[in-house]
Amino acid sequence: MILTDAARFSVDDMDALVTASFACPYCLRTPSTAVFNYEEPNGSAVLCHCDDCQANWVIAVNVGQAMRLAIAPPEGLELEAA
Repeated sequence: MILTDAARFSVDDMDALVTASFACPYCLRTPSTAVFNYEEPNGSAVLCHCDDCQANWVIAVNVGQAMRLAIAPPEGLELEAA
C-alpha cells in the first residue's frame, strides 16, 4: 500500500474538517475502516478502506494530528486500533 496523501487539519479544527481529511479520494465518502496505531503518536499513518468503491488509501499524520486522533478522535470517523 502506498502513501496516498497527508492529512490537512489542525489540532483545533472542528470534527467535520478532521473527518474530511480522510475522505475517499474516489467517491469522497467517509472511510468504512480507518486503522490507526495509537502507540505511535509521533507521526504515523492511517490505513483507510471504502466499502462503497473498494478503494484503499493511506493518509500520513504528523505528531500533532496523531495526538489529536488519539486523545480526541472526531465524531463520524471510526478509528480502529492497529
